[in-house]
Amino acid sequence: MKTPLLIIGAGNVGGFLAYNLEEFDQEFEVLGFLDDDLSKIGKILYGYKVLGPVANIKDYANKEVTVAIGIASPKVKKQIANSLADYNLKFPSFISKHAWLSKHVSVGKGVILYPGVAINYETALGDFVIMNMNCAIGHNCTIGNYSSLAPGVNLAGFTFIEEAVDIGIGASTRQNVRIGNNSIVGGQAMIVKSILPDSIVIGVPGKVANG
Repeated sequence: MKTPLLIIGAGNVGGFLAYNLEEFDQEFEVLGFLDDDLSKIGKILYGYKVLGPVANIKDYANKEVTVAIGIASPKVKKQIANSLADYNLKFPSFISKHAWLSKHVSVGKGVILYPGVAINYETALGDFVIMNMNCAIGHNCTIGNYSSLAPGVNLAGFTFIEEAVDIGIGASTRQNVRIGNNSIVGGQAMIVKSILPDSIVIGVPGKVANG
C-alpha cells in the first residue's frame, strides 16, 4: 500500500520529488503540494495540484499522511519545520537508490539525498538536510539541521557544518574546518579555515565577504 504524501514547496526540490518517486525504496502516493506562493495555488505543477498554503497542513494533521519539505533555502526550511512542530506529522527521509552511504552513517528525519551523493563512514546528517546531485562527503563529517548542499559539493573528512548553512555548487572544504550557523558559501569556493556564524564566503581560498 502506498503512503500518502504532501509536498511542501512547489519549486525545484518539490518537483524533483514529484517526478522521481521511483528513486526511493518506500512507495508514496502524492496528494499534492502546499505552497505560500498565491500565484501557484490551484495550478497543476509537476503533475500534481497545489492545494493551498502551508497553513492548510492543519487539515491533514490527524490523518495518516507523511510530509516532505521540498525547499532548498535553509532559512525558509527551518521556518516551515518550526511552524509544523506542534502537529502530529511524519517526515520520512528520501534517499535515492543511486546514492551511496557507507556503514555507520546516521540520517535524521526529512533528509533528501539526490542521485550520485556519496557519504563516507561515521558522518552524521541532521534533520531536513538536502544534498543535490553528486555531492561527495568525507568520513566523520557533521551536517547540521536544515543545511542545503548544491550539486557537486565536496567536503573533506571531519568537516563540521552547523545549522542552516547554504553551500553553493561545487564548493569544497579542507579537513577539520567548521562552518558556522546560517552561513552562505558561494559556488566553487574553497574553504580552508573555519567560518564564523552568519558569514558569506566566496572565492579560492574562501574569504568572508560580509565582514
